[in-house]
Amino acid sequence: MSLLRSRTGATPSDVLIFLATISLAAALLYPAWSAREFRGRLESAVADVEALRYAATQSLELGGSWPSPAEPGSAPPALVGLSQAGSVFDRVDYTLEWTSWNVVDSILVAPDAVFAAGDAPPDSAGPRTEPIVRAVGGIAVHSGDAALLAELAARYAEETSFVLDTIWLLMLPKRGEAIVEAR
Repeated sequence: MSLLRSRTGATPSDVLIFLATISLAAALLYPAWSAREFRGRLESAVADVEALRYAATQSLELGGSWPSPAEPGSAPPALVGLSQAGSVFDRVDYTLEWTSWNVVDSILVAPDAVFAAGDAPPDSAGPRTEPIVRAVGGIAVHSGDAALLAELAARYAEETSFVLDTIWLLMLPKRGEAIVEAR
């Protein structure tokens, strides 16, 4: 009788070693997979913000005013080309919103006083400031992913943008005609 037996299958310890090896490989690769997926979402959000910025800026340059504001996830009527399926307003991880505000700027105007002979010299009455109402535009990204919002704020650090709760907002500096709403 032979003292050595032939092995025909894996022992429980072989299975445990195999499972431990697979678990270790998955644990080492998960951060890379997760970071790659996050970078993809970030690049998608940046591309959507830039597409909306371009379309809104074109509307301002061609029509003199920003598009009217719209609900989050909806394209403004002036930007209907961005509203079909697969567009910048059709995302799962975040929601885009176009908004605008009326702001009051001050401009210098020439004096309107007419001086008679013997009055004070004309150069003593300088220009005055007058208020003028204009509109500024803004792009908002609504997301529950705080890391995505923080990365957008870092990416657009040179521009006026901020994060408030679950919203990142980018303000566009160009001024357009004020949007006057009926009351």
